[in-house]
Amino acid sequence: IKDLLAPDRVLIGGDETVDGSLAIKKLSWIYEHWVPKERILTTNTWSSELSKLVANAFLAQRISSINTISAVCEATGASVSEVAKAVGLDSRIGSKFLHASVGFGGSCFQKDVYNLIYLAESLKLDN
Repeated sequence: IKDLLAPDRVLIGGDETVDGSLAIKKLSWIYEHWVPKERILTTNTWSSELSKLVANAFLAQRISSINTISAVCEATGASVSEVAKAVGLDSRIGSKFLHASVGFGGSCFQKDVYNLIYLAESLKLDN
């Protein structure tokens, strides 16, 4: 409920048609009743879908990175919590999702990473 009441952002995507634009405007109007306008982003369908996939892939990458760093910390005697805190204080990085554990879970991270890989491969993008 917290995420619905105070979201970081609301991303609304739709078709670039008259009906799609109307649907986007109506949905935006609903959210504007409790979400500041500057947090409501409207895009075309592909931009909104890719934004979701990329955001979850970035978060999964952060979790995977700190878990790898955790193994390096164990091997060297460094404290992963101290390293994560120091890295998280860098304003370019931030502290969210820098807690080492067994991996990333949830219903979206793995699925969205696989979807992004599939999309890139189906578009014949090698990178």
